[in-house]
Amino acid sequence: MNKKILEFREGEASTLFRFLQFIAKKNPDFPVPEQHPTFSEELLAGADAALFSFEQSRALYPSLQVLPTQVRLLECFDLYLPEGAKWYPRLLSYEALHKVLVEQARDVDIRMPAFVVGEGECLRIAAAVCTELGFGEIYLMGENITQLHREARILSRGNLGIKFKVLPIEDLTIQAISASLIVNTVQLDSESELLTDLSYFNFMTTGGYAFDSHLGNLQSELMDEAKQAELKALFPKDMLQALVETVFEKLKQSHLLKPSDLANWIEEFKNENSSSV
Repeated sequence: MNKKILEFREGEASTLFRFLQFIAKKNPDFPVPEQHPTFSEELLAGADAALFSFEQSRALYPSLQVLPTQVRLLECFDLYLPEGAKWYPRLLSYEALHKVLVEQARDVDIRMPAFVVGEGECLRIAAAVCTELGFGEIYLMGENITQLHREARILSRGNLGIKFKVLPIEDLTIQAISASLIVNTVQLDSESELLTDLSYFNFMTTGGYAFDSHLGNLQSELMDEAKQAELKALFPKDMLQALVETVFEKLKQSHLLKPSDLANWIEEFKNENSSSV
């Protein structure tokens, strides 16, 4: 019997969910995706996992009775998994982002700062992954300075001794800091000032890593610029692959997923969805 994966999200399905739909057509034994605009416990009956948009999870978070340490410290979740008769929140995006960096950025210099671009839950998750990798100084960058200071306070509560600093985007290209890693977590439109400022990469050390983890554009103009700047670029497709592999691991279905098939399907999906959301 096939496993069933739910997604609770208003509007268009996430890129991950649409890719799960895409590969479900490739193999009849793959998990069956099913989307719903709002959460209800009744819908969990018969399901094996549930994906949440952060908007949906925010509404549910205050009512949760049991919070795993990671979820409690970062004040968010994006996955529900059953254990026995109960369901518990997890952070799928944390595990996937960590997987990419551990497997593909083993030689990143953690003695230097890391930069994280974004806002809200995605920024907190990426910054927390950087702390687990061993970075002691992490700069949070985005367009809402007040929100960034709030994220820094949340992160600091669970990471004593780590320096979380807020860096306004307009100061990015004029400061003297050199970073060995930058992780982007937000949609970057082709004409945006943020993309223009980031694309200079004059704040990165030679041979550093740039990772665009946002699935909004699997082509990633920013990572194309990173390669031009002779940085080691990690693309959104790397994040998508790690997310899918992690989902299959959680469902104990890894044996169904061949890495070569997955890589080919991601390329096919990327070509069909050059501006995925």
